[in-house]
Amino acid sequence: MENFINEDKVTPTHLLQLFKNALMKASLDEDNDIRVTTGPGSLFLLEVLSEQKMLKYVSLFGFKKHANTSEKLALLNKLNSGIILSRFSMPREDVLLSEYFLPYEEGISSYQVVNCLRLFERVTTGAIRQYDTSDLVK
Repeated sequence: MENFINEDKVTPTHLLQLFKNALMKASLDEDNDIRVTTGPGSLFLLEVLSEQKMLKYVSLFGFKKHANTSEKLALLNKLNSGIILSRFSMPREDVLLSEYFLPYEEGISSYQVVNCLRLFERVTTGAIRQYDTSDLVK
């Protein structure tokens, strides 16, 4: 695996190969986003935002049917107050979204691309376990 990726080589196809080389289950979806399924079965997406020269890491979780809007908003507030790495939002009533952005202007190390996904996974799932005391998230 190469150590440094020049800015012009930061593409979905190139990054997909990084995750495969790291022995992670990864594929490209129809939007050309990288889909990475982790050991516990969680799905994470990585999108290359070429105009902004940023990588966007995303994870989506569902809310359970019993969760009401005020409980969901209270959870979002706790997550966003307590967690620094990720930003949490509710784009739809039944979806909890977590996202993280990483700049790659002038290039980025291969290690950082893969390690940030691992860190994002640990932080996001750990935050939900820690702050979802009402068992709202699937």
